[in-house]
Amino acid sequence: MSPSKLIKNRREQQAVRLWLELLRCAKMMETSFGSKLRKNFGQSLTRFDALSQLYRADGMTLPVTILASRLLAASSKNITGLIDRMENDGLVVRSPNPDDRRSFIVRLTRKGASMFEDMAIEHGHWVGKGLSEISAAELRSMQSSIVDLRKHLELME
Repeated sequence: MSPSKLIKNRREQQAVRLWLELLRCAKMMETSFGSKLRKNFGQSLTRFDALSQLYRADGMTLPVTILASRLLAASSKNITGLIDRMENDGLVVRSPNPDDRRSFIVRLTRKGASMFEDMAIEHGHWVGKGLSEISAAELRSMQSSIVDLRKHLELME
């Protein structure tokens, strides 16, 4: 029996179909943009995400725990390894956290900021091209609806 036949409520069927389409689109975009970042910059989507979080942070600095909690692209389970590799590449520096002796603060270097700026420009072009078939009004409407959905889901947690 197909899963759609297990769900008798039409609205729930629609909701499941929407959820599946959102997953498919997100996965396709993640794969495509991650591949482009690797090919053009030698960086993963997770690194791009970490650089983005640091770039937007006050002083381009975040405690490791905050950085890990803000990462969207991938699991933050190996945040230490990610930061180690980024530090070895000169993209970030790590220093002791004066507020918590057990943790560190991560700061974006000039090299990391410059690399992020270059990647962000290209990423914007890729996303723009990927969503070019959707009008500006539809983009605003979709974004508003998805933000509302996210807020509702956050309340359910």
